[in-house]
Amino acid sequence: MMATTMRRTVISAALMGVGLVLVALAEFPPLSAVGLPIGILGAWYNIRFLDRSIGKLEVDPDQPMKVLRKRVRGGVTLRLAILTAVVLGLVILSRPLGFGALVGLMVFQFCFIVNLSRASLASGKTE
Repeated sequence: MMATTMRRTVISAALMGVGLVLVALAEFPPLSAVGLPIGILGAWYNIRFLDRSIGKLEVDPDQPMKVLRKRVRGGVTLRLAILTAVVLGLVILSRPLGFGALVGLMVFQFCFIVNLSRASLASGKTE
């Protein structure tokens, strides 16, 4: 289910990103169009690494869940801190570029939530 959700998320975010790049080129400073793919790719890498780190976890029945959560939490926190620092750095260096990246992050997360909700609702259906 997660592979399908990720595939749909990447495709929908890419399509939305292309549309938003065209709008950004027509209506906003050109650097905002450059920032959009940066944000989408940053969010994609973050979700991809999260998925891989969860997939690598070895679940031992004797090990408490608290230990597993602690292992995942550290990597997630570090990646989010780096991504946040990069976007804030882009906003400080060039507002259009930074805000374009911020919108790219939001587009990917919106697509991910929509696709995850769709998959979750579809799995609850009984035929």
